[in-house]
Amino acid sequence: MKRLDRALELTIYYLSAALMLALTLVILYAVVARYFFNAAPAWSDEVPRVIFLWCTYIGIAVAVKRGQSLKVTVVLDRLPPLARLAIEMFMHVSIFVMLAFLLWYNLPVIELGRQTKMLATQWSDAVRFYPLSVGCVLIGLYQLRLVMKTIQDYRR
Repeated sequence: MKRLDRALELTIYYLSAALMLALTLVILYAVVARYFFNAAPAWSDEVPRVIFLWCTYIGIAVAVKRGQSLKVTVVLDRLPPLARLAIEMFMHVSIFVMLAFLLWYNLPVIELGRQTKMLATQWSDAVRFYPLSVGCVLIGLYQLRLVMKTIQDYRR
């Protein structure tokens, strides 16, 4: 299990780096082509948008994995352990419910997107909606880890 977790972590890490590099290069190319050669590529709007969406949802998953999601702990830190556990578990369940709704309602959107293509690249429109589903699955996996950590912290 630890090997699989480490492999997933490295894959996401290097994929994030590659996507950020690709986003930078694509935008740089589009800007240079537009302002120096007066020949903007037709795809200069679509490709960066798709790359940015993938970067965003993978980045959110990385933040969840590292436990860096936004959380105000002023009240939590002052509660007794059992009350803290109850509130934290409620927060975890709320996140799982939100992820399930996002995933459930994104699947029909992906299906609709498969029927149309982007104008400049001729990629399926579904490419713009896949990152949300992939991000929800990754966030859900890492949220499970946070649930286990919360339980371990309570036992200590």
